Amino acid sequence: MAEGSNAERLVLVGGTGRSGSTIVGHVLDHHGDLTLARPMEVRFIAGNDGLADALAVARRRPESLKAQAAAQLAVDRLLSRWFERAPEVGLHQSMSREEVERWAHEYLVTMDQDPLAATRLLARRIMARIAERLAAGRLVDTTPANARKADRLEPIYPESSVIVVTRDGRDVAASFVSQTFGPDDVFVALDQWEQRMLRTHSAVAGCREGRVLTVPLMDLVVRERSETLARICDHVGVPMDAGMVQWFDANVTAEGAHPGRWRRDFDADQCAAIDAHYAEACERLTAGGVTVPD
Repeated sequence: MAEGSNAERLVLVGGTGRSGSTIVGHVLDHHGDLTLARPMEVRFIAGNDGLADALAVARRRPESLKAQAAAQLAVDRLLSRWFERAPEVGLHQSMSREEVERWAHEYLVTMDQDPLAATRLLARRIMARIAERLAAGRLVDTTPANARKADRLEPIYPESSVIVVTRDGRDVAASFVSQTFGPDDVFVALDQWEQRMLRTHSAVAGCREGRVLTVPLMDLVVRERSETLARICDHVGVPMDAGMVQWFDANVTAEGAHPGRWRRDFDADQCAAIDAHYAEACERLTAGGVTVPD
């Protein structure tokens, strides 16, 4: 995979979780030049204790026992958690376990010598297999952590484009509480949203200028639909696509984004407490230079 090829120009979409990154991924999947990865969240690169985290440790502590342990943990999570998440969800749909185990072994034995090269090779081998199965020229990944790990991902895929989708933290928290994963307490979910917004702000600041586009979900879904879609296409370097626009107009709606759902999901007393908690979080974020979505 040569530098500058479409295979190297990944589109990495992320957010705080429950912020709309999946919506953006599906929109881009309907563009003729882009293909959503399967699984659409590959996780093994940007997820917690993934390849990006192991590389960050190796660059801080080269050839250390801590760096070796981080690399081993990344491989363990790749093979035990991300390779086959469910019968129809996982890397196993595109490659054999034996292949990944062989590549992972090469990664571990070369990590001390050249951690960046080792990380790039493993990541690109796996992503190339996904692209081959999908007959894709350019992949889109929607792992939420792409946002808060954007700086750590840049050395691995320097030509990638990042889209960060932001959403009202109260709606994010309400959405998490309604799911079977993530925080089940709305105030814990709000605290997690704040922490992830801070980390994303820091990660974006550490990226090259122009690599990251921040998209408020309400701009895309309600306020500036066509303009925001055009900004996304311009950011990733593709023309507007008629099929994509048609799918977007038919499927991406304000009702589907559930704006203000937190007001409907909780009683008046809970809403007042949520609003107060959120206001304090927003004040801290704003003081730290973070732009809070409307």
